[in-house]
Amino acid sequence: MEKIQHLPIYATAYVFVREIYRIKLKLPRALKYDLGKVEFESALKILKCIILANRSQDKQSHLSCILLETQVQWTFLRLLFDLRGLTSGEFKVLSERLSEIEKQAQAWLKWQQRMQSQGPPHSTKRQ
Repeated sequence: MEKIQHLPIYATAYVFVREIYRIKLKLPRALKYDLGKVEFESALKILKCIILANRSQDKQSHLSCILLETQVQWTFLRLLFDLRGLTSGEFKVLSERLSEIEKQAQAWLKWQQRMQSQGPPHSTKRQ
């Protein structure tokens, strides 16, 4: 198990959460306490699932959670953009980060499935 701070997906998600929080603070009151709040909570859930996946033997459920929350985030980002809570530049940057998180989670999930299908390593040591 690798230290969480060294995982690229963690670093990307951490920056994403920080950016979402910064944007939430500048949203108009009507958006800040509704859509801004649930978007930030969803972003935190992505970060939490990354931490749990790193600590867990069976990572599949946590990685699936990350992939589900990225889909939720796509919807929230689009809504915020359409409601003028995000500039086109902010939307672009957040979309790129979210896409990167999604790609890394999919690759991690494929790796986990490959490891499970191979089973535990067999000892070839003779006695």
